[in-house]
Amino acid sequence: MERREITVEADRIHQNRLSSVTEDEEEQDAAYTIVTVLDKVANIVDSVQASQKRIEERHREMENAIKTIQIDILKLAQAHGNTGYTVNKLLEKTHKVSSTMKEVRARVERQSANVRKVQTKQEEMLRKNKFRVVIYQ
Repeated sequence: MERREITVEADRIHQNRLSSVTEDEEEQDAAYTIVTVLDKVANIVDSVQASQKRIEERHREMENAIKTIQIDILKLAQAHGNTGYTVNKLLEKTHKVSSTMKEVRARVERQSANVRKVQTKQEEMLRKNKFRVVIYQ
């Protein structure tokens, strides 16, 4: 609508020139045109400033969001470090238990071998004793 007003004003000025209007009226029309142009420039500057404020607000919001994300990442990194430490400790304990289990297995196998030896000797002795008992009778 403002464009239409300007063109209407420009048409009036043009008609005034054609009808040989006085210089005072032409100066008033020119002043009015300058004022409308300045008003439009002021509106444009205001809209640019408003846009700049919105951009600055968004920028602040993004900075806050980035700070929050950085804090969360630091917490996650600490948790990851703690988890890694715990896993390493568990692996060490697992290795210790595993080596202990191997030692226990080896001992059990040695004991079972010794038990088999004792059993075979006992069976041999029982056979010998039975034979002697039979001979004696």
